[in-house]
Amino acid sequence: MNVVIKRGYFLITVLLCGALLSGCWDSDELDELGIVVAAGIDKTEDDEYLLVTQVINPSEIATEAPTTRPPASTYSTTGKTLLEAFRKMTHKSPRKMYLSQLRLVVIGKDLAEEGIMQPLDLFYRDHEFRTGFYVTISKETDVETLLSILTPYEKIPANKLMHSIEAVEENHGSSHGITIDELITQIRNKGQNPVITGLLMEGPAESGTNISNVENIDAPTKITIDHLGVLKGDQLVGWMNEDESLGYNYTQGDINSSVVTHPCSEGTAGIEILRGDNNMGVTFENDEPSISIELNLEGNIAEIDCPVDLSQADVIQQLNQQTEEEITRLIEESIAINQNEFETDIFGFGDLIHRKNPKYWKTVENNWDEQFKELVVEIQVKVELRRKGSATQPITKES
Repeated sequence: MNVVIKRGYFLITVLLCGALLSGCWDSDELDELGIVVAAGIDKTEDDEYLLVTQVINPSEIATEAPTTRPPASTYSTTGKTLLEAFRKMTHKSPRKMYLSQLRLVVIGKDLAEEGIMQPLDLFYRDHEFRTGFYVTISKETDVETLLSILTPYEKIPANKLMHSIEAVEENHGSSHGITIDELITQIRNKGQNPVITGLLMEGPAESGTNISNVENIDAPTKITIDHLGVLKGDQLVGWMNEDESLGYNYTQGDINSSVVTHPCSEGTAGIEILRGDNNMGVTFENDEPSISIELNLEGNIAEIDCPVDLSQADVIQQLNQQTEEEITRLIEESIAINQNEFETDIFGFGDLIHRKNPKYWKTVENNWDEQFKELVVEIQVKVELRRKGSATQPITKES
């Protein structure tokens, strides 16, 4: 009896090991996949979804010898749903679309104005997609053309755009990369509407899709990172300019490094903002909320064209004050356009009020956009310029 039991255990062990070592039942070979790094979505005149994919050409990425073939190819198709469009892509692509390496989703401007929640459902729901990719809007160019532009410096255009979004956000502060998780969360949040980075094509499309575009020292056609698009719910309602986009990022504490340029006596000062912290609060008076924004920033005097003596403490203090006034202006302009023109709270003021006073929030959450228009916001900016460089006088000053 013991021998039978031992043999039974042995057989079960062998079967379990065989199951565990057999590999994934739905695995795909790498050389059978088309690695999608960017996807564009829009609507056609027939009210179907237009889907554009940017797919890596592996042989061109791996080789060190230059060829005339592009490093990426684009495929486009249409469907009543995006899932249908993805499956119909096999009619044009020799490989199945592999989606786990997606870097970027570009939404057409017309579709963004119509509403982006439904078309993003597949990207948010399907297990094949990771959620770390950026969502952007093509500002003036159709998504098929924009994703077909070959870019210098980076072989893969999607990587170039992803890195450019991050570079602008980290070094200038007029952009804001938003992932699909963050975007969906803010759309669902009645207390804060999202912003999305815009992509802009500069130059003729004809040259941009040709390999010669990257063979020039100055590429005739480029894709640049534009400023921030404002959403109300899931619909695009307008665009902020550079100053307004900077002002928004200051309110969110998203300025890692930036530049403040402002006039000084008979010239211009260039101030480098290096670091800082922000504090946003809400107070109630007579059951009416008001918002306070406090910024404490540090920076350097990077460039100056004013007849001043930087060794004098009162001159540094004056530059501090002028920088504070300029940053305050940026924030005020950003808040003003959203209160008066877009009528949408992108700053999270409503979310702040919700956390501070849930009982009050229940009375205003369904018409918060109207309440937001009348909200009082107080701004206090404190700047401390710590370094003035190796000279105390402008280099243009005569001896």
